[in-house]
Amino acid sequence: MTTKFKHMSEAWGLDGNPFPSEAVHTGQEPYDREVYAQEHAQFFEKLFFGALMDRRGFGFLWSKSPKGEDTGLGKTTLLRQGAKELNHDFGLSYLRNAGMKEDRAAANLSLAAYATLNTTSVSGIYPILFAAVEYLADPANGAEDRSLLDRLKDRIVQRHKLKAGDGAALRSALVNARRKLGATLPGLREDALDAFCAPQDGAFAAFVSEVSPTARARNGLQYFDFVFTVASAAGVPHLFVLVDQLEDLATSEYVPKAKRSKEVGRLRDIILEMPPFVGNVHFVFTFHVRAAAALMEMWAQNRLPSYDPEDRANGGCVVVLRGIHDVERARKLLVTYLAARRDGQVGDALAPFDEGALPVLLARSGGRPGILLQLAHRLFDVAAEENRERIDGAFASSILGTEGARPAAARSARAAEGRDARALEDLLK
Repeated sequence: MTTKFKHMSEAWGLDGNPFPSEAVHTGQEPYDREVYAQEHAQFFEKLFFGALMDRRGFGFLWSKSPKGEDTGLGKTTLLRQGAKELNHDFGLSYLRNAGMKEDRAAANLSLAAYATLNTTSVSGIYPILFAAVEYLADPANGAEDRSLLDRLKDRIVQRHKLKAGDGAALRSALVNARRKLGATLPGLREDALDAFCAPQDGAFAAFVSEVSPTARARNGLQYFDFVFTVASAAGVPHLFVLVDQLEDLATSEYVPKAKRSKEVGRLRDIILEMPPFVGNVHFVFTFHVRAAAALMEMWAQNRLPSYDPEDRANGGCVVVLRGIHDVERARKLLVTYLAARRDGQVGDALAPFDEGALPVLLARSGGRPGILLQLAHRLFDVAAEENRERIDGAFASSILGTEGARPAAARSARAAEGRDARALEDLLK
């Protein structure tokens, strides 16, 4: 063991640096809702409960900081955590806590899928819909090595009193559910039916993984439609799709402008006009100033709902993240990551950080959680390298600089950031 890691273990009770070295969310980070208490509550109140009550298809999760930065404020974290909590019991406990009557709550269960529009692999809305199917088919997003679609299958078996493993009866239940959704709707994909009704665990996930990129782009809507029917057969009528980085579609140099406008128009067709989705499929899109500017023309041309966060009329469908700007929330954020990696209990949960380091981290990060954690990683690493007992305010300032008085190295890094701002912004999403 090197001296640095030995010091982490012996002095701090940590087997490694608990903080992410990059401000990029991977989906595996620890989460404490108290760090984001207001935003967390608003997410469920407006973008989940409000969408159900209003049968609203569009919701918007914005990031706006006082200093103008619009990334690294926690949109991805909140989307992923929101999906995880909603899927735990298909939203039932939240509906109960919100005061909805038991019978009505049971009739308004929901499923959520997270998807990101990365233009290196996605160039339209249909691939986004397929990405939602992938999320629901992946056991990593379920529990106990079973995907959310596996859980839906279990619900169908129980709800329709089928024998486990009876593929023919399961297929019949899905076909009947489809007819109830609409007598004139097109039939379900046979290959998807075969894979879903197969008796082996993981058969549908394996099937999804083998769909070609071309088929994903062309047939993403059909696969999504299939999953929506599965959820309906399971007694889960609402499907939320939480979409990250929509602006990449509007700004991609690889997608012609005409195609970009067409893809934005498909949002209207799918969410607001296409049976059986109307009122039962709900999309939440991440937004910031740059995204709003890039999408404004296409959004207006297709008569989509306003996403303006300053318009009071949009208060019920917009949640704005503004970062963390008080010491208490910064402390909770650091403690959440430290506790997840710490071996055993310690007297000071914030150790090796001193209270004096918190204002420095807040100032240098601009209150952006992703950047604050990245800076904490740097401080932690240098302090361990130097075998320090504590990370106090003076040490933090010497490494990170203070607001308005950055050291030369920091100024140089800032200049490099300016030369390649777009690349850095992509990393911070």
